[in-house]
Amino acid sequence: MFESLRHCGLKPERYFKFVFAPLSGAALIVLMLIVLFSVQIFRLLGLFAVLLYFVPLFLILIALLYPKIIIGRMRNQIDNNIHFYITHMGALATSDIDRKEMMEIISGRKEYKALAEETRKIFLLMDKWNRNLSQACRFIARRTPSKIFSEFLDRMAHELDSGEDFKEFIKREQKTVMNAFATNYQGKLYSIDVFKEVYTSIIISLSFFAAFAIIMPFLTGISVTFMLDVIVVIFTIVELGVLVYLKSVAPDDPIWQTSGETIAVDWKIYKYFYISMIACLILFTVLLLANYVYRIVSLPVPFIVAITVTPLAIPGYISRKEESIVKDKDKNSPSFIMSLGASASARGGDILESLKFLTAHDFGSLTNDVRKLYKRLKSRINKKRAWEKFSIETGSNLIYRFTDMFVEAIGLGSDPKDVAEIIADNFTVINTLRAKRAQTSSSFVGIAYGVVIGIAFSLYISFGVVESMNSLYSKLHIPNSFVGNILHTVPSTSIATLNVIIFLILLIHAIISSISLKVMDGGRYMSSLLHLTGMTWVAAFAGYISRTVMIHMLGINF
Repeated sequence: MFESLRHCGLKPERYFKFVFAPLSGAALIVLMLIVLFSVQIFRLLGLFAVLLYFVPLFLILIALLYPKIIIGRMRNQIDNNIHFYITHMGALATSDIDRKEMMEIISGRKEYKALAEETRKIFLLMDKWNRNLSQACRFIARRTPSKIFSEFLDRMAHELDSGEDFKEFIKREQKTVMNAFATNYQGKLYSIDVFKEVYTSIIISLSFFAAFAIIMPFLTGISVTFMLDVIVVIFTIVELGVLVYLKSVAPDDPIWQTSGETIAVDWKIYKYFYISMIACLILFTVLLLANYVYRIVSLPVPFIVAITVTPLAIPGYISRKEESIVKDKDKNSPSFIMSLGASASARGGDILESLKFLTAHDFGSLTNDVRKLYKRLKSRINKKRAWEKFSIETGSNLIYRFTDMFVEAIGLGSDPKDVAEIIADNFTVINTLRAKRAQTSSSFVGIAYGVVIGIAFSLYISFGVVESMNSLYSKLHIPNSFVGNILHTVPSTSIATLNVIIFLILLIHAIISSISLKVMDGGRYMSSLLHLTGMTWVAAFAGYISRTVMIHMLGINF
């Protein structure tokens, strides 16, 4: 374990001093406080106080598992970027660049995260310790947490020792590494597919628990306020747990460019978002005045909330529309890169003339960006910035990353056709994987909306039963000395609060589920506003239908 810690950049003494000791001390202090105030805690929380004893245990587990967490994070960073890494290496290998210089260039790319650090170690072993590339690769292969990267380094060390041509090896490894990446990618999608069934079961079980918790105060006399707080907290924790799990399992493959530069599309989405937020505020104010001050209308709280958040569907829809355009650009990019590389190779490496020829071709939504690129390059002001503007303005992360590799390799003297073949082939593989990911996330949309309906019906039906019981108990004129421990009633204000809390649970589910959907498909979080609006309306209508059914069945009105 100590060697793994050192390789991860964390010395054992620093781990014990800054991680294990503080967390262990915090766990001991929490345990002592729980023991000292156990009577007061049990009086306040009842049996739920037992859950507090898990807090020290949780802190100790974090302290013990911290090295594993760091190593797991490194493994995920390597596995999530290995496809860019091998493509970049393949593009550079087509030039006559020195191997050590190649490692130095790749190690300087911070977007590779842990992969850049691992490559930096290979470079330092070659530069400072005078090891050859095969020795450095074997050294890192035994210590890297990623199986894919370790196997690649072992193969590279073996082939270098056997005297095989490095360019041919890297070209052959494109398919091998991309197949390993695709297997890992598909495995994550399969984990999400399996989790869908588990997720449905968890939410259904939680709904039954919440329904029982709503009825409990009328059977046991326990505080309604306390039970409401418990329901909201448990629902929130479970939903956040689902979000964290999906975040850790879903492939780290963002659709939108990650340069950090704000483009015209971003400003457009932000503009509509700010306008919609103002519209939401105005709608909320008008509805409150009309519903509670002037009594012009009589809308239930769920419909007030649903109408209020409706303007958010506008930036959500625009973001989703722009996202579909970016996906279309990704689909057309392999053919554009391949055409550009083949044309430039035939013209002796003349990119500008090749682009002029390609501006007459149709590359779908990418056509306009190609024509802008040609105009910028023709001005001969700043070629590097022209390519950067092109890759960033497309809005695509894949185009942004692969274009940079293409330009860099061409600048080092590579044959455009050879570079284009490597990039276009790997681009196509990723597009295929993204299509499967889109299918997985789209099926989860139906589950998320169905779960909203299920929760709404179960909770509102339980609420109807509770209202009926409370109305019945309130009409019984029996002294409390006879039935005080059998029949329990709740004030009408608590009943009204219960109605609001049920919708709050549905709203929390809608918010976290809409975010989870974007985590799964790798899109912009702004697009989740469309699903948030839809789920809020579904929850409002499901609650209204449930209440209507209970009114006719039990003869109540709430």
